[in-house]
Amino acid sequence: MRTLLISFFLLSLIAISCESGKKDKKLNSRVGFSQELADFDCGAFCDPPSVSYQLPVDSTCGHSSQNVLNCFAWKNFLALNWKASDERGLPDTTAVAADYGMPGDYSPTVWESYLSIEDVFSARQPQTWNLKSKNGYIKYINEINKFTDINAALPKPKLRAMLGGNVDEIMQAKGAWLTDQSGNIVWYEIRMNNIESDFVRQNKLYNSDNLNAFAAKNQGVWLPMESIEIKAAWRIIPDSQLESLKNLYKISRAMVPEIKGFDKNNQPIYGKYSPKYLGLVGLHIIRKTNQSPQFTWMTFEHVNNAPTEGQVDPSVKYCFYNPKSKDKPNQSPVPGQDSLNTPVQVVRIADNAISADIQQLNKQIQAMIKKSNPKSVWQYYQLVNVQWPENPIQDTNNNKTAPLMDGGITPSNIANVTMETYIQEKQCMDCHKNASVGAQKYPTDYSFIFLKAKPGK
Repeated sequence: MRTLLISFFLLSLIAISCESGKKDKKLNSRVGFSQELADFDCGAFCDPPSVSYQLPVDSTCGHSSQNVLNCFAWKNFLALNWKASDERGLPDTTAVAADYGMPGDYSPTVWESYLSIEDVFSARQPQTWNLKSKNGYIKYINEINKFTDINAALPKPKLRAMLGGNVDEIMQAKGAWLTDQSGNIVWYEIRMNNIESDFVRQNKLYNSDNLNAFAAKNQGVWLPMESIEIKAAWRIIPDSQLESLKNLYKISRAMVPEIKGFDKNNQPIYGKYSPKYLGLVGLHIIRKTNQSPQFTWMTFEHVNNAPTEGQVDPSVKYCFYNPKSKDKPNQSPVPGQDSLNTPVQVVRIADNAISADIQQLNKQIQAMIKKSNPKSVWQYYQLVNVQWPENPIQDTNNNKTAPLMDGGITPSNIANVTMETYIQEKQCMDCHKNASVGAQKYPTDYSFIFLKAKPGK
């Protein structure tokens, strides 16, 4: 969660590699599947997670604790990865839990239907929220679903998945990229829900002049409650491996640019776009609620990303770790010096090891997903950790210049190996409390999305 924001331990990892029944009537519930005998340790009065499109109301169920927040994170993950409807940000309530995460289903999830920051922070007023508006998006969607080369037909930004955005971002914090053990670059995207997108659009905060004036008037930019931001990390799925890997990954289709080199500021120079399949390897979710005005910071990964240092499983072929490599792990490549195709050796540092409580919860939820749909790709993701404010501070009581107060954010050990590969010793709030605009450092509510604001024309 370093640049912005923003995942399951498989019940058995045996023989699963990066390259490699009869349904109960209850499973067809449109509300979702709830494991009958689940003993999730979610704290007092908490409803246990279920395979459902229903987003949880808030981060507490009578009280806050790490176990409560761990369950809250999983409930968000399950709901946000439900199949999207044809309206942005809304789930398809006709979909059933028995089909949740079906391999080969390339349709977008709820969060994939959110607007990307490139859609929102454009030089012109952003796209309207509802896909059924008069913006030609339905035709646009149909063209993308044909999966043809559309370089000549579509302006930038290129369409990602079904609903807009792009994946033309490869750089993490420290100005470095990540290459998997197959020699393919990891791509990133950032999206926001309709509450946050509408707030930006209605106040014209995509314009830097308006943004600065708004921040000065309001002593900062304070996002509305229930704002959600998502950051996703995707690996390239080679066409030759699609049939085997589609059973293990959430896969989406995308137009992905070639990387022609780097400019004088060590930023990538992108060329022609071509169609690719992308497999989800990392997902940050941050959500602002009344109980967590400093946001709840939730991060998930694919189970085969990389081992925790000293805990290599010889039966697993990791995406970002080679047990035969002599390279020092977590070393950031240098633009103009290192090849984009050289794999990066990655481990999770010991201080960020997934806790025993979360590992147990992951196993329970993976089993629940598998019982709902034995083929579901979502059983191959794991929760890594959750940060939340033990002593939340409401916006009106927070600092009016950066850095903001952290609200007693806990725990301190949280990092996603696909997005904070090279700065795992840091935590979300270390950076995000400093998010601000202008010389006066008016705070932007722990969010760096406003760095995308552009001058008006």
